[in-house]
Amino acid sequence: MPQPYAVILFDMDGTLFDLIACERETVRRLLAESVPDLSPTTGEAFLAAYAQASPGHWASGLAADASREAIVEAIFAAVCAPPGMDILDQTDLAERYWQLFAHVAVLEADAQEILAALSTRYRLGVISNGYADTQRPRLAAAGRTDFFETIVISGAVGWAKPDVRIFAHALANLGVAPSAALYVGDSLSHDLAGALAAGLDFCLYRPKGADGLSLPPGVAVVTALSQLATILG
Repeated sequence: MPQPYAVILFDMDGTLFDLIACERETVRRLLAESVPDLSPTTGEAFLAAYAQASPGHWASGLAADASREAIVEAIFAAVCAPPGMDILDQTDLAERYWQLFAHVAVLEADAQEILAALSTRYRLGVISNGYADTQRPRLAAAGRTDFFETIVISGAVGWAKPDVRIFAHALANLGVAPSAALYVGDSLSHDLAGALAAGLDFCLYRPKGADGLSLPPGVAVVTALSQLATILG
């Protein structure tokens, strides 16, 4: 990767934020609010069932262009279907889920420290697929918005990764060329493909490592965000 960069841009979910932990904490708060006397055992079973159901419903729902509320409703319907798991009143459940989710900010390990360190040497920004009314509040809940000169959310601008226009929009906000920026993300199909097509260098954040992956030349891999400090020199 060429040096030096002027800008480091980050993905949010799966890179700066632990999305699975954010979902779990949101459901935990929802259970505490709606079923305060729920036993810990049943609560853990419900959380595990939600975690298992969520990825498939999100994948199929987004592919069908379903609303976020419809997707969450489908997840809760599946989780509450087995006997003994119908512990939540599903009226307005999806709407309340999103209200809570917008203020749950579970950062990936080392995220806070590396942002603080990099902010002294680089201009920082965010490019994220997602809903503007949840992504921005989550950054605010994490207390991290002050690090970023630009925050570009697909739901606000109308383009989603891997569309090169969302990367171009962020670079235009910063007034820098693609060659001056590094993008850090966890997705091969959205982050890597989009960043490289837009002319940015790319760093893959993959805690379990990149064994078995076929990556383009020049793509760096970190298994911990703290390793960014090393590869950037």
